[in-house]
Formats: sequence, C-alpha cells, structure tokens
Amino acid sequence: MKKFELLLSLAILTLWGCSSTCMEYRSATTAARSEKNLKRAEKWALEALEAPECNPDQDAYAPYFLATEVYAKQKNYIKMAKMLTLAEARNPDQLLENPFKLGNEQIKTIQQGVNAHRDVEWQEIYNRAVSINNDGNIEKAKETFELAILINPNRAENYYSLASIFIQSNDMEMALNTVRIGIEIDNKNASLYQMEGDLLAQKNNLLLAEKSYLQSIKYAKNPGPIKRKLIFIYIDLGNNQKAINYSNALLDEYPNDPDLYYNVGVLYQRMAAEQYDANIEEFNHLSENIKAERLKELYLSYKKAREYAYSSRDYFLQASDLEEEENTSSMSAAKEMKSLMKKIDEIFIPSIKKTAKTAGVELN
Repeated sequence: MKKFELLLSLAILTLWGCSSTCMEYRSATTAARSEKNLKRAEKWALEALEAPECNPDQDAYAPYFLATEVYAKQKNYIKMAKMLTLAEARNPDQLLENPFKLGNEQIKTIQQGVNAHRDVEWQEIYNRAVSINNDGNIEKAKETFELAILINPNRAENYYSLASIFIQSNDMEMALNTVRIGIEIDNKNASLYQMEGDLLAQKNNLLLAEKSYLQSIKYAKNPGPIKRKLIFIYIDLGNNQKAINYSNALLDEYPNDPDLYYNVGVLYQRMAAEQYDANIEEFNHLSENIKAERLKELYLSYKKAREYAYSSRDYFLQASDLEEEENTSSMSAAKEMKSLMKKIDEIFIPSIKKTAKTAGVELN
C-alpha cells in the first residue's frame, strides 16, 4: 500500500512539473528548438500566455520560455525582464522542464531559473554600462545602467553606478533618490550609505549625513576613510570637542596613517582660524575703554587660537614624517601655522597685555 502511494505521489509530481502540454506551448518550443524560428516561436508562446488550456493562472512555462529561449537570444532585454517577472509571479515553485547547474548550484525551479538568468544577463549589461561610462558616453551609460536595473533590480551595484552618473551630470537630487532606492534593496550596503552621506553633506544636511556615515561604518570592511569624513561633519556642526575626541580615537586605531594626521591638522587649523577671525575686528579697534571682562575674553581667545595653531602644526609635521614621498602640502601648512603663532606671540598677545596694563586689568 505504501509503495502504491509513493508511486502515485511521484506521478502527480511529474505531471505538475510538466503541466504545460497545451498545443500552443508545444508549437512554440518546436519552432524554437527544432526549427530555429524565433519569430514563429514567439507567436505561439504569446498565444500560450493567454490560452485557457495552457493554464495561464498557474503555469509559468510560457513566460519563462519567452524570456530565456526567445527574447534573451534576440537581446530584447526589456521584454525578457517582463517575462521573467511574469514567470516568477505565476508559479515560482514550478519545476523546470530542463533543470541545469550554475556553478555548484542545481537550478530546479522557475524561481531559481529566473534568478540565474537575471544574474547572467545582468552581468553582461552591467559590464557594458561600465565600459560605456569609461569611454565618456554618460547618456548611453545611464540608459544601460537603467536597463541593468530592469533586468536585475536586486543588485546594489546598479544604484551606486547610476547615482554616480547623475553626480557626473550634476543632478544631485536624482543621485540621492537613486541611492535611497538602492538602500531599500540592500540596507547593509556600506558604499550606498557613504554616497548618501556625501550627498547630504553637500546639501548641508549634516545631522542626516552623520547618520548615513555611521551606518556606512557599521557595514564597511574598511571604515577608516568614512570615519575621517565624520570628523569634518562634527566640525561643521560646531561640535569641535566631539571632533577632537573622535580624532584621538581614530589616531589610536590608525597610528601610522599620514592622511589622518593631515586631516586632524586641518581640524585644528580650522579651529585656530575660527578663534583668530572671530575677534579680529574688535582687536583692530582695541582701546583702554574696553570692558575688563571682554578684554580677558579676548586674551583667552587668542591664547586658545595659539594652542590650536600649535596642535595643527604638530599634526602636519607628523603627517610629513609618515609620508613616503615628500608632500609640500603638509610642510606648507605647518609653516602657515608657525607664522600664525608668531603673529599671535608678537602682535596680538603683547597688544592685549599693553591695553590691559593701561586699563588696570589683571588678565591672569
């Protein structure tokens, strides 16, 4: 009895796996496989899509056949993608007529077949788009990347590359929209989060940029470059202390990275310039009538500017020491900070002290 039930089950499975035996479908496969007549094959397969005897509500063979044996061979990728989508919508678990292997994976069902064909065709189109872009044909590259998305919308590379095209065309809004679609497809893609952070930072949406960079760091194999960008986000947000703390943590993590030392030097350079410039107008009109408290604030401000300049110069020099090749930028920046310190030491601090002495103000 059990043996009979098992044989019956196998018979049912076989019938289910080869359910598309209607005349229209058989004519389509004969036209394509034996007669090599794709035009005739397409005609019969399109009829099989709708013919009641072909069970269109549940049978995926006709759209799968059209996609893989007609439109793929004709390089008609738009129709191919449409038929692949229809096949997986109709019956993703239906067994393939002709199972095959892709690498080490056995492809047995419509869903597996659809995924395999998407990947194979996508790779060709995507590589073509990259090549076209490298040749400088931006519009053609854009169209080809859009085609790659149509063929396989689940590959995150599509959205990063297409967003890059929009950036080249200076269409930042479309670039951001494209990146966000990509993140919906793959919410663990570090490159997409980093690009989103870059675009948001350009729009001065600094808090959102910070969130994007933190997500990118979370999933990145090499988070160092993204972490460096965060330093300047914190500076632009006016959170200098957080920028300093974050910089120190990064230096512990990457102690031999000249670029990081240079970037931290730039951080302190910007802070020194902010302190210096914030009070320059008042210093230029300095008089003994200035209020005592304000004079003390002015004095402390320029001392702070000198501290920042000293730290900046130190980091630039360390960057220069670590660089394998001579970098004039590091040494030039270090000399600039030395010049600023000299100006503070020889002009600003003495002038403020002289004014304080005349006004009878104790600075310390």
